[in-house]
Amino acid sequence: MKPAIVEFVGLPGAGKTTVFNAVVPRLQERNIPVLLRTEMLQEWRSHSPFEKLFHLVPTNQNQWNILFQSWNLALQTKPINLASFSKATKIFTNLKRLDSTEFNPFVLMDQGLLQEIWSVGITGAPPALTAIQSTLSLLFESRSIAIVHFKIDIDAAIKRIQSRSTQGSRFDQMSIESAQVMLLKYAPYLDQILESARSLGAPILEIDSLQSVDMKAEQIADWIANY
Repeated sequence: MKPAIVEFVGLPGAGKTTVFNAVVPRLQERNIPVLLRTEMLQEWRSHSPFEKLFHLVPTNQNQWNILFQSWNLALQTKPINLASFSKATKIFTNLKRLDSTEFNPFVLMDQGLLQEIWSVGITGAPPALTAIQSTLSLLFESRSIAIVHFKIDIDAAIKRIQSRSTQGSRFDQMSIESAQVMLLKYAPYLDQILESARSLGAPILEIDSLQSVDMKAEQIADWIANY
């Protein structure tokens, strides 16, 4: 039996990782086992290059379709660029790692498949809605994916990006003005991804990012516990 994948989705600065770190111990206190994305990556890095290559070979038609559809997303992102193909390939590699785990009941991801789809499109002009829907349809075909959406307005997101200490995002390296322009341009693309997921029946928990971390973490832990 495959695990349910619970993915946090939201604009940079929405607080996904901070709340993620607060949700995990709450689930553990309830004796709800979860496998974290970081643990999956750690296990992946323990393999030899040959083992990694072997594990990345598609083993069924759905995986082949997702690989080609991910590249199609990159092809539709104009102008065509290497960054979009690199990020599209990450959709597939993340999927392969998820498909190889038998851990139950949950895999918890603060950055997952939908966020990677968004990352592909923000390297240029985003792909068409039909391409987004086709990709999500393939992802949901044989997997249980639930989404926690962190809602935040762009001004609040910019303030959060300014104040955080990490420098792991491209937005951390931008001026305030550049980050604001980019978020204004690509926030609607993230909305399209979420609405496409909703139309396919994916469970979505809407979270107000301006609430306290404790309040958000409790709300998400309750939702997962009753999933």
